Amino acid sequence: MNLVVDSNILFSLIVSGKRSKAFEIIEGYDLNLFAPEEIILEFKRHKEKLHRFSKDFEYRTFLAFSLIRVIPLEFYTDKIKEAYEIASKFDEKDTPFIALSLKLNVPIWTGDKAMLRASLESGEFRAIDSKALMEILNGKELEKAMEEMKERI
Repeated sequence: MNLVVDSNILFSLIVSGKRSKAFEIIEGYDLNLFAPEEIILEFKRHKEKLHRFSKDFEYRTFLAFSLIRVIPLEFYTDKIKEAYEIASKFDEKDTPFIALSLKLNVPIWTGDKAMLRASLESGEFRAIDSKALMEILNGKELEKAMEEMKERI
């Protein structure tokens, strides 16, 4: 399954490493994970805080970034305007993640409640949480998992 990974998923890998729910999912399933290049800038902004919470920061950072493909802006630049119009309704900083999701036509894996709500309410892009992702990976139809996620969120 192809997914765009939101920063909070990547950061959970850095903080918790192999103990994170995200790693459990990644390790157990055949996933292709993508992130916009802006994830590197976001990582740099939060690096000190992540370092304080991560016992083996360098290793976990290497692990997290080795599990995803960082995609250059040039690839999804044609979707930035559309993504900005969507993201500006809840969080403009999510623009690159939505743009890449639109370009690849795949969901965003996130723990961000505002992004999940916006996805469910607008239908302009797809975002799923870890629970819905697990259900889909275990055979549940995407639409059914999204309905159940809507009840949870």
